[in-house]
Amino acid sequence: MIPSPRSLGSPSPQEGRPVPPRGGRSEELKTYCNFMTPSKNNPHGTAARRPYLKSRNAGYLWSFVGVNLAVFLSVFITKGFSSSSIEHLWKGVTTRDGIIATCIPLLTIVLSGLLGDQTKARLVFWHWRNPLPGCRVFTELIGNDARIDVSALRKRHGEFPRDPKEQNALWYRLYKKHTGNVVVTEAHRNYLLTRDMTTLSAIFLALFSIGISFDSVSWKTGCLYSAILIAQYFIIATSARNYGTRFVLNVLAEESHSKESPPARTRRRETPPVSEATGTHE
Repeated sequence: MIPSPRSLGSPSPQEGRPVPPRGGRSEELKTYCNFMTPSKNNPHGTAARRPYLKSRNAGYLWSFVGVNLAVFLSVFITKGFSSSSIEHLWKGVTTRDGIIATCIPLLTIVLSGLLGDQTKARLVFWHWRNPLPGCRVFTELIGNDARIDVSALRKRHGEFPRDPKEQNALWYRLYKKHTGNVVVTEAHRNYLLTRDMTTLSAIFLALFSIGISFDSVSWKTGCLYSAILIAQYFIIATSARNYGTRFVLNVLAEESHSKESPPARTRRRETPPVSEATGTHE
């Protein structure tokens, strides 16, 4: 059973927000409060939430890395799949004061940074050129969501572009308008989480398969373990692809039903009457 991310030392979010730093670090707490507090340029405090999307996923990624590491060590050491061995190694991996548990967050950061965003998108969407769904949202995806009022979008933004880069640029402009929307934010967070899990799955598939091949395990055990790693990648990649598409379409759905803010009215300045005698304003 996979424990909650809190067991690996991740912050426990409250009401969807990360917990501010504790332990008397007044400067960090002040920075956190200023970052999340509404201001003149950020009246709802919404744009400031975006940098926290990945940090909210950190605990889940640590758990994912810990499970894969425990299974690999079990196969590597016991030359097979033993539930008691996996459970024993899982306890060793997740011991709060253990060296492995301490290194898991660092290992996760390093492994997630091995591949760029473009490569991660290719691993998820299986498109080599213009892999992001925003590059084909107006030509292929927009008709798959009944929530989107296509005519309203055309009336507001004109004819949709067909060039992939122009499509993505238009979609990104619309996304920036709705970064504070909960529907958009949660879809974005789920996509980032599953995208990073897909990336880690691909890395584990390569590294662990090579590691097992150099160990004296039976070919049946090695093939079974490699098949499990392949299945893990395909399942998580499919989930990430669905979340990514949903995220892109959520932006268009919100935009098609949003009300445009009326243009700001300029206050007309009344001209004081002119004195006929002096020709000056009274």
